[in-house]
Amino acid sequence: MAMEELHAAALAYYENGTQQLRDLAGSFFQSMDTNGDGQISCLEFNDFLQLSGYNWIINDPNFFERLDRNGDGGLDFGEVLTFYYIIKTRYIRCQGYRCGIHLCGLYFTCVACFDGAHEHRSTFDLCPACYRNQNYYHHQHHTYFLDNHVLLRSKRGLSPNAQPDLNMAITPPPPAVYNNINYYIAAAPQTHSWFPVFRVFEMALAAASVAANCTIM
Repeated sequence: MAMEELHAAALAYYENGTQQLRDLAGSFFQSMDTNGDGQISCLEFNDFLQLSGYNWIINDPNFFERLDRNGDGGLDFGEVLTFYYIIKTRYIRCQGYRCGIHLCGLYFTCVACFDGAHEHRSTFDLCPACYRNQNYYHHQHHTYFLDNHVLLRSKRGLSPNAQPDLNMAITPPPPAVYNNINYYIAAAPQTHSWFPVFRVFEMALAAASVAANCTIM
């Protein structure tokens, strides 16, 4: 699923780009297609990686296969766009102990390190497995991690160094609805045994957004 989402994102950027950028993307594809057959073979792909300095990708033997979405043995224009998008925006490795996988999808990042990026400090990023299993060594006071989606949403409208506001990231409860004959239906009837527990859980999450070292769960 992560590769499908990256492919969709790459195409969205391409379709919304200027004509000049689209032309340059086409020229890039043609430059990789050294034999002019309209697709990039595995050999052409590896030649590009070795000559361009992106040979770290060669360490992932399944990368070409995952890019080749239709499984025809070569990369078409859209698949090369996805490749370019990945190497320019996803050169992030998990910093878990003896992990080092490339983080192309959802990952967790240290909020303190993220806020300090303007001071030329690198971010500290973990794959979900390493974060879940606490498979990492990090600064003892940097214990607040959020996944990249929640971090983005929780920073909306805030100054760069402000603590994330999880209320900006948590989906609000569904509103009350009316059926076809205008009878009021509560979205979460209080008669259910789970309702008070669910509400307490929601309030705890809201309170966590203003507490130190809080987390979404």
